[in-house]
Amino acid sequence: MSIKLQMENISDYMVARFTGEGKAEEALLNFQQIAEQCKSTHTEKLLIDCTEAKTEDVSIVDMYEQGEGAKLFNRYGIKIAVVVPEEKLEPEKFAEMVARNRGVNACVFTDHQTAEEWLLKMMARNRGVDACEFTDYQAANK
Repeated sequence: MSIKLQMENISDYMVARFTGEGKAEEALLNFQQIAEQCKSTHTEKLLIDCTEAKTEDVSIVDMYEQGEGAKLFNRYGIKIAVVVPEEKLEPEKFAEMVARNRGVNACVFTDHQTAEEWLLKMMARNRGVDACEFTDYQAANK
């Protein structure tokens, strides 16, 4: 089986949903297609939903490559919220840091509502790891 991509244009943003089982790099191979779809629909906000994708153990190199590959979205001016299962949060936060260090406006979450709120919030394009305010970590500590 492989990772499949489903895209849906919601009124204020695009949703790219990954489902199925496979290798993490399969999602990375879809970044160009996702960015082009956002560009063609004049969408500058993207929610990437990985909650239904089952991947093998992901290495630190895989996470680095995902963060590095996300700089493509910066070229298109696309803000990204990524939703992952709780057990994938820590490695995905590393990918987020790599992406943010390359100027990508991105943040990783474990729930859709918080991701959508962050995505739709109007804010200055901050750079650096603190720009997404570590919403998931704050929620866990309350």
